[in-house]
Amino acid sequence: MKYSVLFILLTLISCSISSSTRKFKKYASPTNQFQQKNFELDYNLDQNWAFNPNISLTKDIYPQNYPQSTINYNIAVFYIHPTTYFNGSDWNVDTSYFRNNDLIDLCLENQASVFDGLGELYAPHYREMHIHAYTDTINGFLAFDYAYGDVLNAFNKFISEIGEKKYIVASHSQGTNHAIQLIHDRILPDHDINKNLILSYLIGMDLNKTTLNIPECDGDTGLYCLECWRSFNRDYLPIDWKYGQDYISTNPIISNGSDGYTNKIDHMGILLPNRKIKFTSSISVNDTLGILWVDIKSKRLKRHIDNSYHKADYNLFWPNIRKTLISRLRHLDDA
Repeated sequence: MKYSVLFILLTLISCSISSSTRKFKKYASPTNQFQQKNFELDYNLDQNWAFNPNISLTKDIYPQNYPQSTINYNIAVFYIHPTTYFNGSDWNVDTSYFRNNDLIDLCLENQASVFDGLGELYAPHYREMHIHAYTDTINGFLAFDYAYGDVLNAFNKFISEIGEKKYIVASHSQGTNHAIQLIHDRILPDHDINKNLILSYLIGMDLNKTTLNIPECDGDTGLYCLECWRSFNRDYLPIDWKYGQDYISTNPIISNGSDGYTNKIDHMGILLPNRKIKFTSSISVNDTLGILWVDIKSKRLKRHIDNSYHKADYNLFWPNIRKTLISRLRHLDDA
């Protein structure tokens, strides 16, 4: 089956929020007041994980045409998926949402797969908030805190499972909002936990340079640092996002930074939703003003240019992210 280039990537509403919640108005949204459910999820149960070392034996998420790593680096990864809940009358999903959820599986394949095979991958189910919670300053905050409670409990279980292993926190969109709070409130204040956090991939949301006391990654050998980018069309200044010199934007193609746009030959390809890497040397990027400008170079992709590439923040650069990550992990013993 042939896929129409980026059509699937740029039209899927799954696996992230849009640059604006306005395009989701056609879907059902909560009209009632937030009501908290009086039970916590048991993260001793595999049913409350989208992915963990047990589930990895039966669920394949890795790209079909990309070589798997021959080395396991004895690390662990805690991945928090983005918003997949756009249509519903409750502020947060219930546990029935976890069962056989193709959208969450797509997030694993499009995003978490970049970490697969390098160590133990954990991705919790959590009672994520509705997309419209971002526009409600009362119910939305309560819904966010409720979802974050699950993420925090899952992370505590993750830490108890991995012991003294080095680990990575990775996320996208709503997941990144939770990851930032998790790092700020739970990880940084606890030396025993903080000392083992080697990388943070906080993708798809704005991050002020003063929010977290973690340096931005620079080069392909550094550890104990973070990456953060948000992908938009060349020269596009988004009206619904914060940006400027005070915000972080790392370059997923050239890890040691660059002045101006990268050379398209440095782009290693795009991960499509059929789990295949295609279209090498098709993108050039420029990280500036706290955002990542994407310049589509391939003539075959020109008709799919969009102002926001939020949905494809990982897909567009999957092989480059993977290559830099492995390069950094090779220096674990030196850190």
